[in-house]
Amino acid sequence: MLLTGLGWAVGSPAGSSPDDDYHLGSIWCPRPVEGSCETSVVNDKPVVRVPVAVSEGLIRCYITQADKSAACTLGHDDTTMAWTPRYDDGGYPIGYYHFHHLLVGKDVQTSILVMRGVNVLIAVVLLGVVGFFAPQRLRRPFIGAVAASWIPMGIYFIASNNPSSWAISGMLAYSSAIYMATRQEGRPRVVLMICALAGAGLCLASRYDASFYLFIIGLVMLFAVRWSRQRWPELCLIIVAALVGVVSMMMSSHVSDVSDGSRGPAGQQSFLERLIVGIESAPKYLGGFWGHAWNPGWYDVPLSVHSPFVLTIMAAGAFVAMSLRRGGWRKWTVLTLFVGAMVGLPAVFHANGSFEVIDTYQARYILPLLAPTFFFMLAMDQDEDGWFTLPQAVWVIICGAVCQTISLHTLLLRYVHGINGPWELNLNKRIEWWWNVPVSPMLVWFVTTCSATVAFGIMVSMLTRTSERQAS
Repeated sequence: MLLTGLGWAVGSPAGSSPDDDYHLGSIWCPRPVEGSCETSVVNDKPVVRVPVAVSEGLIRCYITQADKSAACTLGHDDTTMAWTPRYDDGGYPIGYYHFHHLLVGKDVQTSILVMRGVNVLIAVVLLGVVGFFAPQRLRRPFIGAVAASWIPMGIYFIASNNPSSWAISGMLAYSSAIYMATRQEGRPRVVLMICALAGAGLCLASRYDASFYLFIIGLVMLFAVRWSRQRWPELCLIIVAALVGVVSMMMSSHVSDVSDGSRGPAGQQSFLERLIVGIESAPKYLGGFWGHAWNPGWYDVPLSVHSPFVLTIMAAGAFVAMSLRRGGWRKWTVLTLFVGAMVGLPAVFHANGSFEVIDTYQARYILPLLAPTFFFMLAMDQDEDGWFTLPQAVWVIICGAVCQTISLHTLLLRYVHGINGPWELNLNKRIEWWWNVPVSPMLVWFVTTCSATVAFGIMVSMLTRTSERQAS
């Protein structure tokens, strides 16, 4: 999984993930900006001075233009500086930006690759520790949650410079570790609580909406666990995390920056009408978790040409069908909370006028809740024999591996060549953009595809029926 994440990390240029000019500017100039960068005012807008390679003006030459490669970003001296108005002035927590500011070096491209690699390493190590200390019967739900929900968009964001990286990996680490801790004793219980605390810290440091999701996980845990006096440390942790998450969300400048919904077509509709429109958009959002409608990049990586996400949506459907075979009121309440949050948040924000055009509330904002949903769905009221048969496991492996293969190839093709003609299989043919590294785009694609297929195969092989294993 580490090799897979690193392959995705080098698959796109600097500034290629959504709002990367903003996030990179915030990393180079974390708050308070006066103490980290030179500031000024241009056209009545406050600006900061950053290397031209991470400035707003440079990446505009290729983003949202799928027919152009990222070649226009090459050839810039890292000592050349530029003014940019794109930096954090209170819209995001400071933790993520301050941490990555420590990784800023003289070479911009190297710094960006190191940051992405560190994000991948954090996810793999933290989740690896959670899996190692997990109770035996909860390891398969944990692995299943990753397999069902993170291909391709989860991997893409975890291996990016976007704060969503920490939100996605941190939310799964927190929700799974705190639930597992209530079913462990001794040192594993302590380690899992530490991992849960680390996951909550990643969420609080990355995005304010991820901070609020800690409150949702807290509600879920109240119903998911049969609480006793022996579990008061876990209960205290989820209560404190939920309260801190809500307070953190309320401190965000986005809370006060809300439209009253009185402008445009949305303002002519009632709250109920807009709410119904939002609920009707739920299937689009569910597809968006795997890359439908909201593609990688600035929506300019055309996954829809081959639609590989259809494969992982079908594979995820297999996990859903298998997990819903049985359950009690606790499980159904937990799933209602999760589905209600993922469907209801976009609908409510559209209904109250926060987002007049509902599509501007992107699926990636809710993506951190997807893997925890699968984890609780698979972990609660699930018997050990209720997993995949060997043919079913092979089918899921094929779906996930092929989706990863096509998605990464499309990502590389878009930035190395630009998609402006016949679809090219050979990524090494007429390379226009690439990192200054001694490996070719085709080699990166091949190695990453092999490592991802092996990793995914190992994961899904652990999900076959126990009875079949014993028979063999």
